[in-house]
Amino acid sequence: MTALSVEHALQLVRRVHHEAAERSMPVAVVVVDQGGHLVAAARSSSLGFVATDFARRKAVASATFAASTQSLTESFGQDPLLPGAFTGSPDVSLLPGGFPVVVDGTCVGGMGISGGHYSQDHAVGAAALT
Repeated sequence: MTALSVEHALQLVRRVHHEAAERSMPVAVVVVDQGGHLVAAARSSSLGFVATDFARRKAVASATFAASTQSLTESFGQDPLLPGAFTGSPDVSLLPGGFPVVVDGTCVGGMGISGGHYSQDHAVGAAALT
């Protein structure tokens, strides 16, 4: 069974912080395993708890559905009932900025980014994963 290692999670956190620094953007990043449990997290000192919480919720959504939150938002946007099913959950956010963590073709967790506008969060995460 493929698992998400702490080393891999910390590498993702460093990549995101590097990409955010290139854009002069404060950022919080959270990496969770497939069950939504915290593996690694870090935030810029200028950000408060809310950014870290949103990053966690994006990470959980991406781990749960093995998809980016941007693609989930686009997919669920086609059906007006689906987004409402998730907005009441304190553990899930469909705002862009969440990404599945894939190892050997298997989703092993999720990564969430918060700190800017959700479009910036998504762009930083996408750049960090390339």
